[in-house]
This record gives sequence, C-alpha cells and structure tokens, in this order.
Amino acid sequence: MDVYDIAVVGSGAGGACVAGETARAGARVVLIEQGGSAKVFAGAQQAVSTYYRSGGYVSAVGNAILPIPTGVALGGTTIINSGTCMRTPRPIVEHWTRKSHGAFDADDFEKCLDLAWTRLKVRRAPERTLSKSSRAVIAGAKHLGLTAEPLDRCETGCEGLGRCCFVCPTDAKMTSYKAFLDDVASGVNLDLLCHTRLLDIDYKKSGITLRVSGPQGDGTITCRRLVLACGALATPYFVRSFRLAPNWVAAGNNLSVHPASKVFAYFDERIEGWKGVPQGAGFDDPRYPDLRFEGVYTPPELAALTMPLEGSRLSWWMQRYAHVATFGYMIKDSSRGFIRYPAGPENPFIYYHFNRADSLLLAQGARRVAEVFFAAGARRVVVPVNRAGNELGGSDELARLDLEGTRVRHYQLMAFHPLGTCAMGRVAGWNLELMPDVFVCDGSVIPESLGVNPQITIYALALRLARHLKS
Repeated sequence: MDVYDIAVVGSGAGGACVAGETARAGARVVLIEQGGSAKVFAGAQQAVSTYYRSGGYVSAVGNAILPIPTGVALGGTTIINSGTCMRTPRPIVEHWTRKSHGAFDADDFEKCLDLAWTRLKVRRAPERTLSKSSRAVIAGAKHLGLTAEPLDRCETGCEGLGRCCFVCPTDAKMTSYKAFLDDVASGVNLDLLCHTRLLDIDYKKSGITLRVSGPQGDGTITCRRLVLACGALATPYFVRSFRLAPNWVAAGNNLSVHPASKVFAYFDERIEGWKGVPQGAGFDDPRYPDLRFEGVYTPPELAALTMPLEGSRLSWWMQRYAHVATFGYMIKDSSRGFIRYPAGPENPFIYYHFNRADSLLLAQGARRVAEVFFAAGARRVVVPVNRAGNELGGSDELARLDLEGTRVRHYQLMAFHPLGTCAMGRVAGWNLELMPDVFVCDGSVIPESLGVNPQITIYALALRLARHLKS
C-alpha cells in the first residue's frame, strides 16, 4: 500500500496552503476535500444553496439565532468570502508570544504575514471598483469626522461585479486554491480527492490510516502525518471523536465569532449596489474599539428574506432596491460558545450566548452606521431590529429609538469567522501539533477574537506549519 507523507483534510486557507507548500517542496501529499470545484451561478441563492454549508442554514442558538456561513468547495470559505485582508493586530501577536513562553515568536510570525500578503497579491481596492454604497459611507464618515477608506483585498483584475460572496464570476479573487494549489494540483506530488469525506482515523505512532468515502465508494489512505483543516466548526469533531490531543475534551469549547449586522439606507439617487466591490471600504471609530465597520451588499433575492420589514413596507423597499445602500459592522466579541456533535460533523449543535457588553455593541454599531448614512444624505434607514419603529426618516427619529434597550434576540444577525475551538495553548500546541504527527491548521487554532477578518492570519499560520513540516 502506498503511504503518503502528509494527508491534509480541508482545502480552505489553512489546508490548501499546507498541502501546496509541502507538495511543492517534494513531499507526497493527498488533499481531501468534501466539496468540489465551484462554478458561477446566475443567482446568488443558488450559490448559497450549493456552496454554503447546509445551504447557509448552519446557526448557533442561545439568546439569539446566529447564522454562521462557511463554504463547502475546493477552496473552502475562501470561495465565498469578501476577499478582505487584514494583518493580525500586533498586540495580539505579542500576547501569543508571551503566553507561549517563546514557542511562538512575534517577529517570525510577522514574516509569515508578509509572505501571505505577497502570495495573495493583496492590494488596496481600486477607486474604480468602489460601489456607490462605499462612496456614500466614505462621504458620510468624513462629515462626522471619521476616516473611511478602501480596504485591502486579495484579487487580480477585479471588475467590481458585486458577487464576491457567491463565487467570483471572473476568477479574479485569490482563493486558497488559486494562491497555493493551482500550480501543483496536476503535479506528481499532490493527489486531490474532491467530493470525499473523512469517516475514521486510526492513529498509531507507526502510521495513520484514514477511512474515506468518495465518488468511488469507501477506501483507506495511509499517511505519516495528518493535518486537519476542516474549519473551526468541523475540526473539533475529529479531535473529540478520535481523542487526537491530550486535552481532546476541550475541543469545541471557546468558540469565538464575529457577530455582524447591517443597515439599509434609501437614497434619492440610484445606488445600484450590484455594481462595485461589496466590501470595498471600511472604517474604525475610536469611541468603539471593539467594532469594525465594513461594507456589504445583499442581492435582492436575499434582502427580501433578511430585511426586518414585512407587508407593504417591505414591498416599498424592494420596489426601490436600486436606490438602496447597505453597510455592515462586526463585533470583536468577548462572548463565547461551544460546539457538540450529536449527529456527526455535518449537523453540529452550536451554542453561543451574547453577554451584555456584546449586546450593547450591537446597538452602538447599528446606531453609528445609521448616523453615517444620514450624514451622507440618506432619506430613510432601516436598522437591523425586528421591532416597531425600525424604519427611520431622520437623525431625530434615530436619537429617540431605544436601540440599547432592545433585546439581542430581536436583532437581525449573522456571524462570520468562527475561531478558537482547538486553540493554540488549550488544545493544540503552539506549533499546531495535537499529538505526534497530527496537526491542525484552520481558524480553530486562533485562541481569541482578532477583531479583523482572519484569513491572512490563517494563511500565515499555515505557512509557518508548512515550513515546520518541510524541515
């Protein structure tokens, strides 16, 4: 039986990078991916039902319903993310260095961040690709004394077609596959198994045997080293089920997410939000250091489901959707949750409870985006709460609205960037090792909320792990 040097499970930012880098260095690698190559659909809803896990219906429960979209395709969630790139905040990296007692080196990690930035061809969103939503927010923020500006993105030749989260129609976004696998996928050192599920792990120090199920039925794979990169929502299942770490019982705990919401605004002029990069601009507000404000565009077929209006009022907005701008915000959460698997990795039970501080941030974020929109000249605004009075005609009505007293369960929410469920220093070691020859490399290893989009952090961790495996 052939033995692979390395088996990698999952082809997102962590898995694709490790697989590509080690195969390029001469290791014999097999990459196992549950999904397949993504294609472009005419409608956003079809992309969601095909490439979002469980059709986009994965949600946490607690004191609110919290959908958590992740991708199932060759490239993982990088197929359906915004493309936004942000470096790991330096104070967090220095904290990891202190906490690891030198096992994690801040300066070395900065070099990995630099390399990830280069490999993903990150650049500032060009002015020509900015949507009118982004331009309105930049103007409104300036009026309020804030600086909103174009975001850094991983792309080559973006045409601003507004479909980043529903598979890029021009293949301009630098997905994990495009950045790290494209040049080795047909080579002799990498075997790529799509539409294949990992069923069982038989770990022995002499070798690791995986049982998988793919298009040709069930089979086995033998490898010397295993890298789990299934994402923060799925990796803990394998760690817990097969006791792949000394502290395996903690896998699935410490779930951090970026709770997020958005505000809709109606303008006299046509906005045509489908034109331009959806997340082309962003800003911070010094008064709210745990909030990050970033653009978003919701296609009309999804907006009709997510706008907190009904009946004639919803109809009014949808008939005028060409005049509607949207902008979002996300929270650097201090709340935490956990994941368990009563029905296997495909249907996890996810629990997440908002604490009071994060509940207040939801209100502050919604209020600030609404203020920016009114400063930009919006005629009407819809804030993301399911309650009377959520449609506002001006700043005076906004000032009278008790957002801070609104219970968290009444907010229209989503959450992105699940992290922490196999965290370094808790479940995984600081070199991402779970036990001898078994590693994990995805968002699950990040021990705390970053407050920024995490893909560059995950890529940098993967480059660091690949270097270790190559050595």
